Amino acid sequence: PIFESDFDCLTAFKMTLESTVICVDNSEYCRNGDYAPTRLLAQRDAINMVARAKLRQNAENTCALLTMANNGLAATLTNDQGKLHSVLSRVEPGGEIKFGAGIRIAQLSLKHRMNKHHKQRIILFICSPIDDEQKDIIKIAKKLKKEKVNIDIVSFGEDRKSTRRTPVTQ
Repeated sequence: PIFESDFDCLTAFKMTLESTVICVDNSEYCRNGDYAPTRLLAQRDAINMVARAKLRQNAENTCALLTMANNGLAATLTNDQGKLHSVLSRVEPGGEIKFGAGIRIAQLSLKHRMNKHHKQRIILFICSPIDDEQKDIIKIAKKLKKEKVNIDIVSFGEDRKSTRRTPVTQ
């Protein structure tokens, strides 16, 4: 027989409704081969895993994809994992990232999401140095905190400029 207490572990874990924008770094630094085979392909694998986990967590969760080198929203908020995968496979490296502009575009797309009761999250994959001034990064971080937007940063590679400025919340 199945008892109601057998499902206590499922009710203890609260599945949150979340809209997520995944920012992919498709700059020239993605061509480096320090991650097999390149940083961009390593990012693709990680992004596919994150998107799959987010979309399986709750049926109403949505994900979007933003390219950081040309600041284009490659895929709008959707719960279709196949769309995200096909768009991600067409992302090519080129140019330099625009860190601040990319985060502002991601935040703007979250602001105009369909479900307003979803929590907002930005997952940022970085594999190139951040050239923005520290005061600008802090200003962006304060704005995200005010708007209740969570941000996760995944850093690929190691660069003195990148490791020095990556901690956004100082």
